[in-house]
Amino acid sequence: MKRRAPNRTRITTFAMNVVLFLTLTVSSLAVAQAVPTIAGASEEGSKAPYRGTSVAYGHSLSVYNPTPETTAYVHRLGLMPEWHFNDAFHVRGRFYLTQEFTLSDSTNSRHEVELSDLWLDAVWGGWKEKTTGIKVAADLRLTLPTSKPSLAVSRLFTLGPGVNVSRTFPVLSGLTLVYSVRGTWRFNRFSTRQNEGGQIINCAVSTAGQIEAVGFVDACNNTNSGANNVQADVLHGPTVLFNPHERVNISASLFMQRGWVSPLPAADAVGISRLGPQTRDFIGFSMGVSYQPWDVVGFTLGAFTFANQLDTTGHYIFPLFNRNTAASLDATFDLEAIVSSVTKEKK
Repeated sequence: MKRRAPNRTRITTFAMNVVLFLTLTVSSLAVAQAVPTIAGASEEGSKAPYRGTSVAYGHSLSVYNPTPETTAYVHRLGLMPEWHFNDAFHVRGRFYLTQEFTLSDSTNSRHEVELSDLWLDAVWGGWKEKTTGIKVAADLRLTLPTSKPSLAVSRLFTLGPGVNVSRTFPVLSGLTLVYSVRGTWRFNRFSTRQNEGGQIINCAVSTAGQIEAVGFVDACNNTNSGANNVQADVLHGPTVLFNPHERVNISASLFMQRGWVSPLPAADAVGISRLGPQTRDFIGFSMGVSYQPWDVVGFTLGAFTFANQLDTTGHYIFPLFNRNTAASLDATFDLEAIVSSVTKEKK
């Protein structure tokens, strides 16, 4: 009698088949999630309520994978729906499925499909000052914890209002300078990351009295899983968008992030001080070149870097390109263009 595969194997196989199906049938531009999204990026001439909706499939190769020190190669599918109520207001979502071909440091099984957090944005298209041409736009972002990192920090949800100021210049097909700011507040159940696995017994506890007073889990939290959660942060930085041709776009973003960790008692149960830096500083850089050979599909070659501002020795890290840089190639399919093409063929 043929033996049936375990439920976990069948579920993983089903998830992989879903990724393959969506990859072959739908489309959009997968942008790194840390990069601020510029409001009002949809085509102004389009009036379809779902304009801007897209799905993307892409591959990414990172220079450095910490454990072990090897290259990480992944592919991903991005689902990015939009719905426009009018020219001034619309809502949008962002969700990604990712699978690593190399050995992953964050999954329980090989080639496991990982989920990102789910973004939901309410967007105000903005106001443009007639004399200077300066435009101000804003949005409110709600993030739901569907990713493993968010679940590990006991995330409930986040709220992040954002605003950007932009100015477009008539250089070739368009040059736009943008400065974006976003503040985010994270609603977590606990102030530290939680380990749902077995207790780690190899902890830096010197005496049995400390073990009895603190307990294995709390003692391990000091060195393993007890990093403080970032409670709030401010992300800001400039973006340059340049269109040398109507079907070619070059973009670059530099953004800085300061996070404030959740407050903790000044000392733990055995009097060990928990006071330390209460902020976390990160810096990132993103650049890409997009080419739209047809209305239905476009391609983007990009690089994305996000890391601490300081390395483990306290020295500043060069922010544009370093060992954390990931190169990517994405294929983008526009839903409105697909529907329009099919409709024209039927007529």
